[in-house]
Amino acid sequence: MELLGMRLLLVGFGLLIGILFGFFGMGGSFLVTPTLLVMGYPSRVAVGSGLTFVFGTSVIGALRHREHGHVDYKLAVIMTVATTLGIEIGKRVVDALHAAGNADLVISVAYVGLLATVGVLMLRDARATGTSSTSVDLSDRVKELEIPPR
Repeated sequence: MELLGMRLLLVGFGLLIGILFGFFGMGGSFLVTPTLLVMGYPSRVAVGSGLTFVFGTSVIGALRHREHGHVDYKLAVIMTVATTLGIEIGKRVVDALHAAGNADLVISVAYVGLLATVGVLMLRDARATGTSSTSVDLSDRVKELEIPPR
């Protein structure tokens, strides 16, 4: 009975993350990984499961947005290459932390720090007035890159 309850909890959690992903356009990994850590999964399993979840939901979300013409392919290529490199580096760091026996603590603290930083930046942007911002400048620079095919 307990196994069925756990499966229902995970299905409900996946449904909630999917709804949030579709509504806000955010990756669910920032919720999946810490939740799996709280549920007692090892850090390497939680991180890997979060990446797998994000991959699937990202592909489905991108296909849906492509139908409406909401995909910037140039930006997608840049982000895919950078993300792939970042994932490889992150995997090696997690493996090294696991070998040292510090993976669970470091990943948990890093998540708290990351979420706090994102929250502070979002509050800052919400309170900011005016039209000039760093993110707009970065977006403009990415749009100016000439990556074939055009």
